Amino acid sequence: MDGITVNTSPLWMQIRLYYCGMRGINLLADVTNYIMLEIGQPTHAFNANMIDSIVIDTPKEKIKFTTLDGNERDIDEDTLLIYNRETPVAIAGIMGGLESEIIEDTGSVVLESACFDGISVRKSSQRLAHRTDASARYEKMLDPELCSDAVGRFVELVTSIDPGAKVASNLNDQYIKKYPEISLSFDKAYVDKYTGIEISDERIVNTLTSLGFDVTSSNGNYEVKVPSWRRTKDVTIKADIIEEITRIYGYDNFKITTTKMPLKPVPTDYSKSEDEEIKDILVKKYSLHEVNSYIWNDGRKLKKLGIEVEDNVKVLNIENSDNGVLRNSILPTLLVIANENKDFADKYGVFEIGRVVDGTDENGRCNERKRLGVVLYDKTGSEKELYYSALDIINTIVYDVKHRKVEFAKIEPEHSWQHPKNTASISAGGVRFGTVCALHPSNKLKFDKTASAVCFEIDMTLFNSVNAQPIEFVEKSEMQSIYYDLSLIVPESVRFSDIEQCWLKEGFKELESYKVIDTFEKLGIKSITVRFNFVDMQRTLEMSEVQVMIDKILNNLKQIGVILKA
Repeated sequence: MDGITVNTSPLWMQIRLYYCGMRGINLLADVTNYIMLEIGQPTHAFNANMIDSIVIDTPKEKIKFTTLDGNERDIDEDTLLIYNRETPVAIAGIMGGLESEIIEDTGSVVLESACFDGISVRKSSQRLAHRTDASARYEKMLDPELCSDAVGRFVELVTSIDPGAKVASNLNDQYIKKYPEISLSFDKAYVDKYTGIEISDERIVNTLTSLGFDVTSSNGNYEVKVPSWRRTKDVTIKADIIEEITRIYGYDNFKITTTKMPLKPVPTDYSKSEDEEIKDILVKKYSLHEVNSYIWNDGRKLKKLGIEVEDNVKVLNIENSDNGVLRNSILPTLLVIANENKDFADKYGVFEIGRVVDGTDENGRCNERKRLGVVLYDKTGSEKELYYSALDIINTIVYDVKHRKVEFAKIEPEHSWQHPKNTASISAGGVRFGTVCALHPSNKLKFDKTASAVCFEIDMTLFNSVNAQPIEFVEKSEMQSIYYDLSLIVPESVRFSDIEQCWLKEGFKELESYKVIDTFEKLGIKSITVRFNFVDMQRTLEMSEVQVMIDKILNNLKQIGVILKA
């Protein structure tokens, strides 16, 4: 604008600025401050005699720059500046430079009305430790459409105060980022549902229209165009429209009523019930400690135990690639925890029901599984004793939860850290759902040379699929029972499950119970002692009758290579 002859703003403007906490400076500076307070858009008036061509950019290197307040400031390469060709004249969104200041005899002015990025202005303001009225507004992300409104208001105020002032150029508008227009469609049923009250169609339209929304209504259907000063702030979805309607309607005007809805019983989650039952068994009966761990491997800690991180689904952007591999077994994690707590006690156990990832499914998604992992640690007993303790825990879990007998079978190790011989599968009801094992000798040496560790893992989904047998009551006989002990020499290749079939297949109704009462192993000879308990419901058995059954059992045992100990 040229032809500006009035240098002092009118008294009414100075008074209004004073009441708003600002002092009068000169006409052009006062008008820019007045517009900022009036519509919230900062503008900056440059002395046109000092401005040739406006360029917006960041400096290529650190520079010194003197602002309007007379302070010299250090400007780095991340601070946005306004240049007159190659000379900086203002810090964008914060404050103008001293050299382009409006002075009393300024008759020509270049007006800048901009919408700078709020994050950029805030960071620059923090670095400079200089916060101004303009930067405080830019930090809140202004509406870009206000820029042209501010220019028009500036021209209107200046020409009304100084009639000789004229616009000397076209409006140069560089609109870099346009926010998309937002149009929201909904019906009255949507409003009634989310407000919970009946609001008339007329009131909905009047409310939104008075707030600046462009509303088209037809048969209870609404098409609402969001004004620019709201779509750049807080109104982007239909729920925001409901908030506008309800806040104008008045929250105090809502009638408080009890919502009516059907009450349905919560469905029983049997798998969760079984999880809790197993936890109670492990904690209350066996005094094990529950832990919670991450689903990914800690490669550094596993390496100390000689456990390799097996290939599996990986988490991206992890600095250490081993740490980004999701675990396919919960036991290595528990072994790390047991190893880190070796000084806790001479004998203890830890367990967790957690998640593992067993590769991917047919859709390329993680095959996530829920598993129970248990690690037993003992400095005082042998590995054999600890192994039998693990079997006892497994038997208790399966019997108490499923009322079934566990079947163990020797298998080849699935992981390199499992013992090559002392690894067995866990099954019940025809479903294999777990593995029990000792540590590989090389891993045991790195774990603890003087202690033993045995662990087992159960797939909870497979375990949940095992049908629980009904509990049957069997009346106790009032007759005298007869027990009979057999000490047997057992070959290395024969399992106890093979041995017990020698009497189970006979189906002796008089055989009330049996159990292993002693084991012996020395110099390659393995011996077990089994106690049989015979009883009849109606009469006392004769020893000769019991001997007939024992002879049949011994004959069956002989066929699988098991002989009576001499």
